[in-house]
Amino acid sequence: MSKRESTSDPADIKESLDELVQKLDPGKTSSSSWDESLDNNKEEWEQLKRKIRERQRALKHLVTAVKSGLIGRDEFQERYPKLQDELAELETAIYNMKLGTDVK
Repeated sequence: MSKRESTSDPADIKESLDELVQKLDPGKTSSSSWDESLDNNKEEWEQLKRKIRERQRALKHLVTAVKSGLIGRDEFQERYPKLQDELAELETAIYNMKLGTDVK
């Protein structure tokens, strides 16, 4: 069975989770794995970093705008969750790159 196939067998689920935990372990193996992943995906990594910086700046600008009264609370409440969701998606993409997975 492939790692990406879904299963309800508890042993398979445990094995899959153990593999993910091993990849997350901040040891020598995960560090070299991360370096390898960055080398293999340099362009995607740079693009993700750039997008994260842009979204972080947009969030900062949004908070500043609402505090200074340039935009109303309603507009803030509409735009803030969208930016937060975009940041979460970008961070998930980084974790997937690091782990070599497709976790949603």
